[in-house]
Amino acid sequence: MHRPPARRPPHRRQAGGMSVTAMLILVALVGMLGLAEIGYLFWAKRDAQKVADLAALAGAQALELCSPDNLDNGAARGNAFDDNRFAGDLRIECGHWRPDATVEERFVHGDPSLPLNAVKAVAARTVVPFFGMVQTLPRIQAVAVAILPDPQASFSVGSQLLRIDGQTPLGTTLKLVGADLDGTSVLGYDGLAQVKATPRGLLEALGIPVQADIGAGELDALLAGRTVSLGDLLDASAVLVSRSEAADIDLAALRNALAPAIDLNRLSIPLGSTPEQGGLFARIDAGQAAINGVLDAEVDVYGLLNTGIAIARGDNAVTVDGLDILGLVTAQARIIEPPSIAIGGPGVTAYNAQVRVFLDIDSNNIPAVSSLLGLLDVRLHLPIHLDLVNAMGTLQEIDCNADPPTATVRVQSSILRSCVGRVPPALRFSTQAVCDSQLQDEELLRLFGAPVVNGRFSLPALPDTQDITLAEGQSGSVRANPLAVGATVSELVEKLLGIMAQGVNPKNSDAPEQDTAQRLASRYIAATNPGSGRYNVDTIIQALRNGSSASGLEPLGQWEVKAAVPSPCGLLGLNTCWSDGSVWDSYRALVTGDGFGTLDVLLGGLLGGLVVNRCDSLLGNLNYNACVRNNLVSYLRTAPNGFLDPHADEGGLVDPTTDAVSCNGLLCLVLKPALALLKPLLNAVGRFLGETLEDVLGIQLGRTDVHMHSIQCKPVRLVQ
Repeated sequence: MHRPPARRPPHRRQAGGMSVTAMLILVALVGMLGLAEIGYLFWAKRDAQKVADLAALAGAQALELCSPDNLDNGAARGNAFDDNRFAGDLRIECGHWRPDATVEERFVHGDPSLPLNAVKAVAARTVVPFFGMVQTLPRIQAVAVAILPDPQASFSVGSQLLRIDGQTPLGTTLKLVGADLDGTSVLGYDGLAQVKATPRGLLEALGIPVQADIGAGELDALLAGRTVSLGDLLDASAVLVSRSEAADIDLAALRNALAPAIDLNRLSIPLGSTPEQGGLFARIDAGQAAINGVLDAEVDVYGLLNTGIAIARGDNAVTVDGLDILGLVTAQARIIEPPSIAIGGPGVTAYNAQVRVFLDIDSNNIPAVSSLLGLLDVRLHLPIHLDLVNAMGTLQEIDCNADPPTATVRVQSSILRSCVGRVPPALRFSTQAVCDSQLQDEELLRLFGAPVVNGRFSLPALPDTQDITLAEGQSGSVRANPLAVGATVSELVEKLLGIMAQGVNPKNSDAPEQDTAQRLASRYIAATNPGSGRYNVDTIIQALRNGSSASGLEPLGQWEVKAAVPSPCGLLGLNTCWSDGSVWDSYRALVTGDGFGTLDVLLGGLLGGLVVNRCDSLLGNLNYNACVRNNLVSYLRTAPNGFLDPHADEGGLVDPTTDAVSCNGLLCLVLKPALALLKPLLNAVGRFLGETLEDVLGIQLGRTDVHMHSIQCKPVRLVQ
């Protein structure tokens, strides 16, 4: 059966497809416009940030253009508006950047106690959007902080950094630690001065790790808390040398020379310094921003070794060949305060190697003098303690605008602190100021077995302050006024001569004239009457007139006394008349009674103008020997120029410009041969402090050397 085909429903026309496409296109276009708007905002933000960055950098380069209230900087403002045509708002602050503070507190504005080192710039502007209506226009802001890093310098201070007549610092240090290395070998190590090292490199060579983000306080503690041996320092120096162009320098000879004098394995060298103890490096004076500069500051290996050897020697003094006075008194010397190398900005301080010298001038230990004075039981003992030069250098400023950059160091010196007296041997070479805190009384002069001068004295050091400006690698010296230095040395010598002169000078002596005369009289009596029997006045007078070489007694000669020689006169010679005559004739008559009238012989008594007694009288015979001695004491005091010399401390005896002994008293006549030997020795102390120190150790009193190891001037940089 044929069926007609089924009818299809009529085809409906599809509608809305283009609208979807259009909508998608529209969304894409809106998104693109939005991205363009966002990109524009980012560009505007970036442009503002560039303006802020450049303004901060320009301001940090010209901190001197900050306004008095630190709310503006001419260089920063000119860079933003004139150089970059910025059309927005600009806020500028000058202040101090503290990298070790919290983020919010790192930039400090308005604190006059903190130095300016940073400029903060805030750039802000409104932005007009591409489309859309907004009630307020968007505003963008950019902040930048730029700092001017403190420049860094490394330097050292010393009294023998410069070569003097073949001397080198290393050679001087080796002598002071008792090491033996010939001059040729020492000069061979001068090349070490050209080998540069950094604290970071030295610590690495010593096997001490340093964290990349270590803080300033942590680094100071790390250095102060680490002690190494001299052997470790030599090994580390060898590593540093091997990395340099001076790889042919062999430290083996230096090690061999040091081994007998110093225990190379003893942990004796602190790397850092504390208020109580000096170390290889001075205390670190740098903020967190400058700590990398400290670690990377250059110093020479020569200075490191020289400083390390001085520290490692310990507390023992040494006797240095050639360091003596006329070959009679040998000096001991020691570095009591080691030198240090300073690294940091203005304010950092380095110290020189403080050398102390001990001179023990003792007449008992000087053969030519002891043979004379020993017989008389006379002793001059002068323990002299000398701190030669105590100097410190403080970095004042670094001029990075100079070509080449320079640094100025203020050198403050104390020259020749000296004292005489007793210091306990264990403290003699301690780091303490022995002249201030440890000096005790000493018997400085003994005369005929009795102490005449018992005490101590000290002389203040000569102060001197001078500035010196150096470029990197340069060395220079500051010198105190040579006249002032010479006067300081002369004052010490005059003091020493003054102590010697007190034996013949009644003004400052602790022993009364009567007591001294009695002891001298006893010497002449004992020389001629060794037993305990009755004194023989004739042998005593012979010794007084001619001396006694066996007893070290000089002849006193004779002089005239007025109305002191008796002779009988009057009826039957009963009375006594007096005439001028020889002092010893008068003395003999008073002892024996010869020449007195009969009546006076019977009665005895006091005669003439002298305080004397008749020794042959009834009362005198009761204590004859005492009468003989007491009369001699009185006659000794009748010398025409006096028994003592009241002007000895004003004349030739204390004149340091001559070795001649000039005095007039009777006691001086007795002591003159010994004084003639002692005075040149004491005068030679002045020459010792000049020529001998310079020739043997290369140390010149009044001169301080400064060596500038390196200067680092870093450009401004952004920190925010």
